[in-house]
This record gives sequence, structure tokens and C-alpha cells, in this order.
Amino acid sequence: MLSNASLRVATLMLVTLVPLYALDIGLSPLEVGLTTTLYFGAAALARPLSGWLVDTRGRWPIMFIGVILLTLASGMYLLTIPAALFLTLRAVQGMGFSLNSTASNALASEMIPRERLAEGLGILGLEQTVVQIFAPWLALILIASYDYETAFAVVVGCCVANLLLRIPLAKTAKALETTRRQQPKPAQTQRKFWTKIVEPDAWRPASVMFFFMMGNTCVGTFLAASALSREISNVGLFFVASGVALAISRLLIGPLQRHLSLLKVVALGIALSGVSMLCMYLATGTWGLILAGVLYGLGVGVVTPSMNAITVLAARSQARGRASATLFLAMDTGMALGAWALGYVAVVQNMHTTFLWAAGSMAIALFWLVWLARTGRLRTRRI
Repeated sequence: MLSNASLRVATLMLVTLVPLYALDIGLSPLEVGLTTTLYFGAAALARPLSGWLVDTRGRWPIMFIGVILLTLASGMYLLTIPAALFLTLRAVQGMGFSLNSTASNALASEMIPRERLAEGLGILGLEQTVVQIFAPWLALILIASYDYETAFAVVVGCCVANLLLRIPLAKTAKALETTRRQQPKPAQTQRKFWTKIVEPDAWRPASVMFFFMMGNTCVGTFLAASALSREISNVGLFFVASGVALAISRLLIGPLQRHLSLLKVVALGIALSGVSMLCMYLATGTWGLILAGVLYGLGVGVVTPSMNAITVLAARSQARGRASATLFLAMDTGMALGAWALGYVAVVQNMHTTFLWAAGSMAIALFWLVWLARTGRLRTRRI
């Protein structure tokens, strides 16, 4: 939780800083969307490789390499660099994030009991609550009180802390790796190259997250700029409200799962997220953003860990790294394409309208989930 928290502080600060900095140096809304597209696009392209590396080379070494890439790329922001290199560094950060998060998720799925996987992943993600409350706010405060260089320096400090906090995980990861390799392997079958690096059993739940994240990317890319353009002050209160709601939802996953199926929990979360996008579109003041933040936190808080558990449990135990990579590949691709598409909407119409389109993407995710569930195409392995 500590290592994930330090990484999330850095990434959420960058999500807030980079679009505003890009606008400050004169880039268009379409180019602002490109900064997110490059980050998540690079992460998506690296997912298949990261899943294969995590399953074949081990969780901890790949996690550590990802941290190194993130730290070095973030450090470059302290220098005066041209726009092309600025965008390239976002791609490098995306690759580092891909390696790190795939390995970390696979390691966590092995440490948590199978029957409580969704609940355990939700509890693990509680650090996101505290981080989501203050990381974007911290970024905005540093910009207003100091400058972008100071804000980027804090990001680098968080990356270094993340690097140090990952080191103690080596012993645990090595022990679990030894146990995993001693398990009997299934009979070898001829598989296509693509299915060796992407887990076929995980693509259906991952596809739901693709549409969900297409709409979700609107918050990080356009919320702050859209609110400021509508003269809505205290944008940071959205992140405070969403962070508190996210914590509550993570703690409710266990009780909800005991009364509802995981699929029904996910459907509820997607519906709440869609309504939150409509609230962001309709908001004319701070209270509207707070309401949107509460609904957004409740929705995302249950959807992400629940779909994570469904995806991992749909795969073979020997391919959890590839299953995690498949899920994150869909999420990264959804955010990359969503940022590009919504950036185009912002140019043709305005940044305000992007939230209406984001709500439409949430509706597609909900419809797709219901259809997969009704036709029996979403199921988990009984090992």
C-alpha cells in the first residue's frame, strides 16, 4: 500500500500538471489530449510484453525496472526541454507504469486469498483514497504558490520514495515465485504468438473496462480546465469528495459481494460513474462538482477492483501476469483512445461537452457487461 501510494501521488500529480502545463505553453486542446494518449498508448503497447515478462522473469525485477523508468522520465521534467521531448517522456512514463502496475497487481493477486480477492484488492487500493484527496490539490497549490518546476520536483521525490519502498518486497516476491514455479504445469498446447503474451480467457471482462476507461479519462484530462473555463472555483473539492467516496466504496465491496454477485456490483458502479459524468456536464457551481465527485468515487471504487478480480479469476493460475496485463491493456487503450477522441470533441465543440460523450461511453460499458453476463460469456475458473 505504501509503495503503491507513493507511485499514485506522482502519477495523479502528473495527470493534473501535464494538461495545465501544456495549455500554459500554448498547446491546443487536441494536443493536450495527446499528452494523455501518448502516456496510456505507450502503457497499452507495453502491456503484452510486461505480462509475458512478469510470468517468465518474475514479479519483482519487472516492477523495479518500471520504477526506474518512471523516476528517470519524471526527472527530465526539471530540465528545459522542447515539446517533442516533453511528449516522448510521457510515453516513457507510460511504459514504466505498465511494467510496474502489471507486476504489482500480479504479486498482490498471489498474496490475497482467492475467495476474498475482490475485497482484498479493494482494501489494497484504499491508499488511492488519501492520494486522490490531496495529490491533485497539491499539484494545483504548488503551481499557484510556486511554479511548475517545483511541482515536478515533488513528483520526482515521490518517484524516488516509490523506488525505495519497492526494495523490501523482493523477499516476499521471491518466496511466492518459488512456490508458483513448484506448482504442476498444465499440459502444453500449441498456442498462437499473441495468446502467449495476452491471456485469451481475460479479454471479455477486459473489454468492459475498455469502454469504461474511455469515458473515465475525461476527468483527468479536462475536468480542471473545464471547471476553470466555467469559472467554477475550488476544483480540488471534487477530488476530496471522490476520494472519501472511493474509500467508502472500497470498504463496502465485501458486504456488497455477500449480497450481490460481483457482476451486479460492477453494473451498479458503472451506472453511478455514468451519472457522475452527467453531473459534471450539468454542474454550474462547486456543489455540482462535489456531487459528481461523490458519485464518481463510489462508482470507480467498486468497478476497478471487482473487474480486476473477475479478470484474474477467469484465467489460469499460471497466467495471472498475462491476465493482469490483458486487463490493463484494455484500460490503457481505452484511456488513450478516449483522450484522443474527447480532445477532438473539445476542439470541434468545447471541453464542457466532453463529459456528455463520456457518459455515453459509460452507457456502452454497462450494456456490454449486461449482454456478456446474460449470454454466459463472463465466468471464472474453479481451480
